[in-house]
Amino acid sequence: MLAFVLLSAIIACAEAPKQEEATEEAAVEEVEEIVETEEEEDFSFMLPSPIQIAAIFNRAGLKYESDLTNPVENLSSYNTKTAKYLNFGVYSADLAYAVLNDQQQPAIDYINSVRVLSEDIGMPSIFGSGALIESFEKNIGNQDTVLRILTTIKRRTDEYLAENEEESKEAVFFAAAWIEGMYLGANSASDESKLTPKIIEQMTILDNVIKAVKQQNDETLDIAFLVEGLKEIKDTFEGFEEVKMLEDPDTGISDITLTTEELKLLTDEITNLRSKIIRG
Repeated sequence: MLAFVLLSAIIACAEAPKQEEATEEAAVEEVEEIVETEEEEDFSFMLPSPIQIAAIFNRAGLKYESDLTNPVENLSSYNTKTAKYLNFGVYSADLAYAVLNDQQQPAIDYINSVRVLSEDIGMPSIFGSGALIESFEKNIGNQDTVLRILTTIKRRTDEYLAENEEESKEAVFFAAAWIEGMYLGANSASDESKLTPKIIEQMTILDNVIKAVKQQNDETLDIAFLVEGLKEIKDTFEGFEEVKMLEDPDTGISDITLTTEELKLLTDEITNLRSKIIRG
């Protein structure tokens, strides 16, 4: 499935308007599959993307619920650098959620919110002359085309961050997007029996998410609460009785289940951290 391998989305490095059209056409052949991050001490790992996470939950039956996403009206309240960075990630996840559920107007609203924040956090060239937004809106009824545009946006973002030696900032975007994706999955009214295994699977990458965020060395970003919140979620999950069984090499993640009480506790902690992020 094309959507499953499309990468995280939702940010872009812009070129001149004529180049934009050519790049969008070329994007059909340029679907990236992973974001690889390397830690200092030769540690390397791979993070999925917001659109991958949205696709995983989507395939498990996650249905769109507009009251769960971060309202675009909150955009005007994000006045600090930290709030802008984190909610750039949150809105990216909401955008993926809307696109994969064929929610056309919300998708347009969220990509415009991402565009505004991209300018606010110092990446004014990301959406360039506006050709990408125009193409997105024009093709909003064609999910494959829209996903290709998001792939183009992701590729350009990688190039922008690399050129400006700011690759570590992607982990901050991703961590917020991951929390939003987990929040949507954990709080959904969709079939819990299908969604919970996906939540458990996503918990297995949390240690890598934390390590990636801790590489961020921009002292103007106040993300200590983010790291602490992610650690609390990780410690809670690893304290569950069946999760402790993973220490046994004969036990796999598919063998793990959560009780109703455990799922509620995990959901509450995810929701608490997400609330701190979107409050700005």
